[in-house]
Amino acid sequence: LMELNTLGVKGGYSERDVTEVAKAFTGWTIRRPQEGGTFFFDSRMHQPGNKVVLGHRIKQSGEREAIEVLTFLSRSPATAKFIATKLAERFVSDDPPPALVARMEHTFVKKDGDIREVLATLFHSPEFWANAAYRAKLKTPLEFVASALRATGVDVADPKALSEALNRMGEPLYGCQQPNGYSMRAQAWMSAGALVERMHFSLALSAGKLPGAVMSLPELLAGQQVAPDGEHLLAMLEDKLLNGEISPETHRIIAHALDTAPATAIRGERGSDGQELGVIAALLLGSPDFQRR
Repeated sequence: LMELNTLGVKGGYSERDVTEVAKAFTGWTIRRPQEGGTFFFDSRMHQPGNKVVLGHRIKQSGEREAIEVLTFLSRSPATAKFIATKLAERFVSDDPPPALVARMEHTFVKKDGDIREVLATLFHSPEFWANAAYRAKLKTPLEFVASALRATGVDVADPKALSEALNRMGEPLYGCQQPNGYSMRAQAWMSAGALVERMHFSLALSAGKLPGAVMSLPELLAGQQVAPDGEHLLAMLEDKLLNGEISPETHRIIAHALDTAPATAIRGERGSDGQELGVIAALLLGSPDFQRR
């Protein structure tokens, strides 16, 4: 409650404060949890007596003690800073501008913790719209897989292969063993092995080798006249998969690979445009540019 949802690990609380908060919550339970469960306060299980949390005295009042703890913690300046920082890290950058965080803190305190108002401060800030914040965040494995499916228009019939791919990338669905959840910071997802798995996924998806999630390249470029050479195919897929927003360096590297690779390596034995499209799509999905959101 204090470390992950209010004050943060640097919120200034002690082990004694943790114990006092735990005492305040004694008696809070659920009736018939196997049948859906409803909240129930069992006064017989409640620790009697006054409690002191961060110097704040909480008079003995049974069920109301925990409500007072929640109210007190939610209005702490440390909570305002912690929540503002987490939101800015989620939507702006791994190291958000301190001035932005400070304004979000102020809104949190002024609006009594109204998250909608805090987000409005964030989304209307110049820092959110700055060039430095545009695509500054690295996609988590789940974001990467979801965006690849969305960009390619894949109709998922069976998610098993996708779930297995997420396992290999290090983000099993609902599989985080720590209570703080998966990291939102790039450093957690940038190991060589994790990035190689992303490329493997891109290759498998583009080659139609993911059971239950087969990409149709003709449908991907439906309504467009497919040009015969690699340069035009690359330009078409850059527009489709990255909205044309690709760095000159990434474009140059992929174009060079298409120019220098043996024809069979790109087109396969039959020399089909479809296979060439698949290779280009895989290189774009696995590129540094597509890893950013």
